[in-house]
This record gives sequence, C-alpha cells and structure tokens, in this order.
Amino acid sequence: MNKRIILAYVITIHVFLGIVLAKSNFIKLVSNKLNLTTAQTEIAEYFNQMLAYHSRMDGNVPNESVIFIGDSIIQGLAVTAVVNPSVNYGIGNDTTVGVLKRLPVYHSIERASAVVIAIGINDMKYRSNEEILSNMKAISNHLPKNIPIIFSAVLPINEARRTDWQGRNHTRIKEFNLQLKKWVEASDNIFFVDAGPQLSDEKGNLADQFHEGDGMHLNSRGNAIWIQQLTGAIRYARGTISNLHGNSTVPLTLQ
Repeated sequence: MNKRIILAYVITIHVFLGIVLAKSNFIKLVSNKLNLTTAQTEIAEYFNQMLAYHSRMDGNVPNESVIFIGDSIIQGLAVTAVVNPSVNYGIGNDTTVGVLKRLPVYHSIERASAVVIAIGINDMKYRSNEEILSNMKAISNHLPKNIPIIFSAVLPINEARRTDWQGRNHTRIKEFNLQLKKWVEASDNIFFVDAGPQLSDEKGNLADQFHEGDGMHLNSRGNAIWIQQLTGAIRYARGTISNLHGNSTVPLTLQ
C-alpha cells in the first residue's frame, strides 16, 4: 500500500513539474541555449506555404526569365521594374538554409537567363559570416554555370531604429560584404552588386528616406535605387557572359 502511495506521489510531482515548466519559458530558454530551436525558427510554416505557391507558379515561368531569390527585401521588390520577363521568389525571414532547401523546386532556373540572389541579413541571427559565405557558395554550386548569377550585397540597416537586431550591425554587414565581393570576383559567371552606398546616410545607417520606418525594409524610393543598381548589374553580367561564351543571348527588356 505504501509503495502505491509513494508511486502516486512521485507521478503527481512529475506531472505538476511538467505543467509548471510548460507554462514557463524554461524549456524555451534551455532549447535556445543548446541551439535546438534554430531549425524550427528558420524554416517556419510561412516558408512552407510560400514554397507551395512557388511550386505551383514555377511551371509557368517564361523561358529566359530572370529568377529573383531572396528574403523579404526581394519579396517587396517589383522585379518586372528591373527586367522583363522575371519572377519573384522572395520569402520573408528566409536565410541561406531556406534557399538551399527550395532551389530543387525551381525547375525554371534551368530555363532562366540569369539568377539574382539577395539573402543573408536573417542568417546573421543564426550563424557566422564564414558559415553564411559557405552557404552562398553551396547555392552557387546548385545553379547553372552558363548563365550569370548576381549576388546582392547585404543591404544596410538603421541601427538607431531598433535595439534587438540580434547580431546584425554595420560592422558585421560591411565585413561580410567584403568577403562576398572577394569570393565573387574570383568567379567567372558570378557577379556582385552593392546598392548600400547609395542607400546609406553619413553614419552608415540605412537612410530614413529609404525605408518603411523599421530600419530594414526599403520603401519605393529605396527600391528605386536598388532597381537601378540591379538593372545595371544584370546588363553588365549578361554582356560579360556573352563575351566569355562567344555568342549572343536573348535580349532582355531592361526598364
């Protein structure tokens, strides 16, 4: 009888502790400390929903389109203002890990005339610059070698607008962009475009007149500058690739 009472008591205590821990943030804190929640945070349900939409679209993407892949900065861009035909495969909060996961879905890349990659700012919450660059290289390895691949620099943020940038700051962004540019310049079919200097104020912040008020996402004025830079980069990249291969390519309508 005593054993049953003791067993019931132990079970009750464990159930009670389980309820207390579930209602507190203890489990979350431990998971974060052990880096157990990174994958769930990085690949959220929104990512899966957007990728499902993209998979439905992909078969109808016109031949010779420019494919834009990135996070919310790309998602908020009118890509047809850069080049036509084109398709926007931006997903808010995405990282290089997410891009690597979704590249196999985009069969239209094999029929594309160029690919633009703009990713990295969200990665800085999860991994080092070296790890981000390693993922960038892996992304390039999954893309065709006979078309230009344009990597955008990580655009500036306005540090004064928020206090919870989670590892993202001017110094780190600048250092990463230098690493990205150095790698890109050593490649034949990969190109680099950096609109940061045109978007920054005298302190290096994303200028107030170019963002939506959150210190990160470009407004129409900011996007107009980025569009101009991307247009020039695509034109230059296509001309360079054409000269390398000694042939002409299908002309794009550059806005």
